[in-house]
Amino acid sequence: MTATIANIRMAAAIGALALAGSANAALFSFASNTADRAWIFTGQGDTVTHATGPTDFVTLHIDDDNGVLPRLDVSTQFNANIELIHQASVPIGGGDFSHNYLAAGSYTFTDIFTNTVILTINFEGVLFTARGGQDSWYTTAALQGDNNGGGSVSVTWSGASIPAYQLAPGTLPGSFAFGLSALNSSGALPYAGQSPGASLGMDMLPSGTWWSEASWTAFTVPSPGTLGLLALGGLAMARRRR
Repeated sequence: MTATIANIRMAAAIGALALAGSANAALFSFASNTADRAWIFTGQGDTVTHATGPTDFVTLHIDDDNGVLPRLDVSTQFNANIELIHQASVPIGGGDFSHNYLAAGSYTFTDIFTNTVILTINFEGVLFTARGGQDSWYTTAALQGDNNGGGSVSVTWSGASIPAYQLAPGTLPGSFAFGLSALNSSGALPYAGQSPGASLGMDMLPSGTWWSEASWTAFTVPSPGTLGLLALGGLAMARRRR
């Protein structure tokens, strides 16, 4: 053989992408503390938006599905526009309730160096849930969804092709989850636990403005047909390199 196993694998991945077109198979994430001196989310009533400003950058992490390649980090501007619809508030014992909402909307990541949107997630029928009292949220919540049941999540990569990470421009089904923490009604920075949680109105939506930290993960894989192309492309390329 005139090529190492590593070279064959890399050539197979590149050849597969040439066949697969808009194949995406990456794990995306960010940690809340990368947006220093800023909250991630804010909201009031049925609306949730980003709390980050023009200079409050979020580091978008791109990973090869927990594979052997190093993580890629991109400085981005995070923007979100989300609508909540209350579904049910269920008692869970001890005077606590699980407040459940359907959520729809989108969020984007803009590369700060090129000022172009590189990642967009559109969704509807996903779940927002917050533990709280009968008419309040406590300090944590979650926003999560996939394409099961009535949920719909699409992930669009608009950045450059990154063959080794199986990333090329295109849109595919996906899944995501936000974990919200330090949810509060003060918005104070630095935060020392002022006004924890949020009060709910008669419509079971926040009656005032709230803020929170958040961490996030999203995942998408090629369709079954694309996976077949990836396998065939990799096999053909490996054979040619022998």
